[in-house]
Amino acid sequence: MNKSKQKFADLLQNRNFTSALLTAVIIVAIVFVNVIIYTLAYYFGWYFTPQAQDDLSISGATDTLFSDAIDKGERVEIIFCSYEDTVKNHQTGKFVYETARQFEERYPNFVDVRFVNVVTQIDSEGNPFDSAKYAKDMRGRDNAVSPTSVIFRCGDNYRVLTDVYTTAGYADFYTLTSETVASSYNGEEVIAAMICWVLSSDHGTAYFTTGHGETADIFLHNTLICAGYYVEEINLKKDEVPEDAALVVISNPKMDFERSASTKLRSEIERMNAYSERGGNYFVVLDPEVKRLPVLELFISDFGISLERDESGETVKVKDTDKSLQLDGFTIIADHSDSEIAVKMHAKTEPYGDGVLIKNVAALSLDKSKAGVTPEPLLKSSSTSVTEAGGRTVDSSGNYTVAAYSLKDNELGDDAAMFVMPSIYLASTNAIVTNRYANKDFLYSLCECLFGAGSMPYGCNSVVYDDGILENLPMGAAKLYTAALVAIPVIIAAVGAVVMIRRKNR
Repeated sequence: MNKSKQKFADLLQNRNFTSALLTAVIIVAIVFVNVIIYTLAYYFGWYFTPQAQDDLSISGATDTLFSDAIDKGERVEIIFCSYEDTVKNHQTGKFVYETARQFEERYPNFVDVRFVNVVTQIDSEGNPFDSAKYAKDMRGRDNAVSPTSVIFRCGDNYRVLTDVYTTAGYADFYTLTSETVASSYNGEEVIAAMICWVLSSDHGTAYFTTGHGETADIFLHNTLICAGYYVEEINLKKDEVPEDAALVVISNPKMDFERSASTKLRSEIERMNAYSERGGNYFVVLDPEVKRLPVLELFISDFGISLERDESGETVKVKDTDKSLQLDGFTIIADHSDSEIAVKMHAKTEPYGDGVLIKNVAALSLDKSKAGVTPEPLLKSSSTSVTEAGGRTVDSSGNYTVAAYSLKDNELGDDAAMFVMPSIYLASTNAIVTNRYANKDFLYSLCECLFGAGSMPYGCNSVVYDDGILENLPMGAAKLYTAALVAIPVIIAAVGAVVMIRRKNR
């Protein structure tokens, strides 16, 4: 051991061992260590990004949302259903409290914050408060009012937010993972959306279909609420689509829909067709890993949209190793197309993120020859993308349609609108809470530009808690970055070798 140390010391003292070469060796060692750390982080889920700071300051994004109401002299109340000290000391409620106070300070003649005790029915100033008037929503359906509820009110309009997902309270102000763990705090966005909500009396309902193994993350439910919808479920085997339906959501079904009913009642598809005839809107997300659903896919094809399949009938998936965030190439960043609705949506989302992050998405075919329908691309993959089926490349032309919309004429002259995306994850929790991708604002712009929903809370601040957030470089950029890191020590080593050779030849 001592001999090895001595040899190493002699090498360092040797005049042929230049400082440039020593620097190159050090840099190569650092790069090597970084490669090891990156590999461990990728395969074992280690992340070294710092925890986000709890910056609860609200942005100016809400100013334009409220300007008309402020000019009209409207006033909005944010009513906490516990006294102030209780809310301030609540683990999750304290953040909602701080954000609400900031709204009150920013809009002193528009927003008022109140505190009541729904158990004693007395507010913080000793006045009686009747929570029973909020026991039903504005449609007459049951509301749950608890000590962790927050009531938004403007005149006769009101909306109650009550945590139905967790026992912690105030979950509606957070983005939750599928394990109901908070990955971000979205207080500014939710409060802004609820203020916009109570400024209007016109609210439709988004109905999630059930009975086919559908799955949807909690974030989609909350996003639709912030987009101005009531959110309910519907079993089309039993019920017609209600008159207040503004949107029917079909989210990742595992089983097919019913074409013909076994009773005298109408089948599911007949009920959906009846909804289309009165200008209904559809939000459809399909899991490309699920086997073919012929009845549902035939219904979608009536709008001129279908999933691409290979000769064996297998779904064709889009792969892009340059714009992927994963080594398998199937977690890609899609961009807006140049269709009319897509351009409008892009204008809404562009300031707040770059592209939409999607995973395991299939390609779509659009049939523009069908009479009475106008299918158009909404999101497209890059020019470097290819399609695969069963592990083999089907096509390599790139620019595949991965999300589309279609308008369908009806006898009433009111177009039915459909959005279709064949993806396991339209917008994963990890993507929805970052400022890098436009996933959440993409959904807002879809509701606004395609489905005609009202004001959307674009660009509000979120506080991110999830360290595992997908903020990695796309693979193409990562390759260039890695090449640059490797090139630097190589160049330095080459320069050092030249210097050493010249000194030796003197």
